[in-house]
Amino acid sequence: MHPGKYLSGGLALLTAGLLGGVALHAERDVPYVSDLPAAEAVEIHRYLSDPVNREKSDPSSLQTRYSWQHMSEFYPTARIERSGKVRELPREIDRRIEEIAFVHDGKKETVKEHLERSSVDALLVIRHGKIVYENYRRMRPGDTHIWWSSGKVIGATMLAILEEEGKIDTSRPVSAYLPELRGSVWDEVRVREALDMATGLDGTEHDEPGHDSRTNPRQIWHRWAVSIGMYPDTTNAEASPMEIIRSMKRRHPPYTRFEYNSINTFVINRIVEAVSGMPLHRYFTKRVWSKIGARNDGYVVVTPREGYGLFYGMMNSTLEDMGKFGMIFTPGAAGILPPKAVERMQIQTEKGMYDRAFMGRLMTKKFGEKGMANRYQWDAVFEDGDLYKSGFGGQGLYVSPARDMVVVWFGTGDGSTYEEPMARAIVKFYDSGRTPAPTPGK
Repeated sequence: MHPGKYLSGGLALLTAGLLGGVALHAERDVPYVSDLPAAEAVEIHRYLSDPVNREKSDPSSLQTRYSWQHMSEFYPTARIERSGKVRELPREIDRRIEEIAFVHDGKKETVKEHLERSSVDALLVIRHGKIVYENYRRMRPGDTHIWWSSGKVIGATMLAILEEEGKIDTSRPVSAYLPELRGSVWDEVRVREALDMATGLDGTEHDEPGHDSRTNPRQIWHRWAVSIGMYPDTTNAEASPMEIIRSMKRRHPPYTRFEYNSINTFVINRIVEAVSGMPLHRYFTKRVWSKIGARNDGYVVVTPREGYGLFYGMMNSTLEDMGKFGMIFTPGAAGILPPKAVERMQIQTEKGMYDRAFMGRLMTKKFGEKGMANRYQWDAVFEDGDLYKSGFGGQGLYVSPARDMVVVWFGTGDGSTYEEPMARAIVKFYDSGRTPAPTPGK
C-alpha cells in the first residue's frame, strides 16, 4: 500500500516461497510474468488458494509479481468500464530524463541508474498531454497492475466532486451520511478528519503502541481486514466491517497527527456510495473513467459478502490509464474534475501534524525535504501545489498541476528503493528557463 517494509492496508498477501516444491524467484530471467508457462501458473494458483498463504510477504518473488499483475485471478472483482474514443497520447520521448540526477537515501544517482537497480516494473512520464518518457521493464504496456494505496485518492476525488456540487459538507460528522455508525464515536468525527487521516481514533495501521495492527487478531485493524475478506477469519468472529468500525474510540483530538489508516478510506468510500446512490466502482466509471479516454477497462477487488469496492488499495489498470487518471488533476483534462476541487486538495492545512507519526516521517525522509502536508488522502502536498500518493511495494502517482505533468510507476518490491525523489526531480527538471523543449525522439 505505501512504501516501506510495512504493509499499509495490511495486505501482505499474494506472495509466497515454495510452490508445491517448485521454487520460483524473481531473479530468474522472466521479463513478463504474463508469459509464464502454464505449469508454473498452476503452481502459483495452487499455493495461493490457501488464504493463509496470501498473508505471507516476499515482494522479491516471482509469484508476487505474477499475482500483482493478475489480481482478478485470485479475488472477486468489479469492472471499471472504459467508454468512448481512446485518448491517444502523442510520444515525444525525451532521453534527457534518464540522465536527471537526484539524491536517493543520501546517495546521488540518475534515473537510468535507479531503474537498472530498482524493483520498478514500469515508469511513465506525461507532460502537456504527451508521453515524454516510458520504460516498461518487467511488464508490457497492456498488462494490468495493482495500484495498492495509490488508489486511495479515487474515493477522495469522487467525494470532492460531490462536495463541489454541494451534496456533501465535510464539516458534518461521518454518521450524518452513514446511519449505521450513529451512536458511536463517528458522531464526533467530521468527514474532513477522515479525508485527511486525522481522526485521532485508535485502530491505526502503524501507530499503535504494540505495532502489531496486522498480526494481532485482537487489534481493530486486523479485525477489520478479516471483515472485508483480506485475512482469514481464524476466530470465527463473522463481524461486519461497520461493526468493527463502530467499536473504535477517540485517542486524542483530531488533527493532532497524520495517522495513516485505510479504515478512513473505507469510510470515505462508503459515504460516496451513500450520497451518490451508486456502488463506487460504477460512480467512478460514470464520472471519471469513462471520460479520460482510457484504453482499457480497469477493475477493483470487492468484498465477498457485500460487494464493497476496495478502492483503498485494490484498483487495477494499465500504467497508461493510471497516468490518464492522474491527468484529471492537471489543466489538460478540463471538464472532468472541477478546478476548485484540485485547489482544495492543494491547501496545506494542519502542516504541524505531518511528521508526528509514521507516514509523515517516512515521506519526509523519502523526499528529503520539509514543508509538506497531507490532504484528501494524498500522502504529500507540496508548497508548489504538487501532489503525491504512494502505494505499497513501489507504486506511485505524482501530479504537478502547475507544470501540467504526471509521473506514474508500478513496482514489485518492499518499497526500499526511493522513487519519490526521482519523480520530483523529473518534474522540476522542466521548470521555466531551465531546459529547452526536447527534440522528439523514438
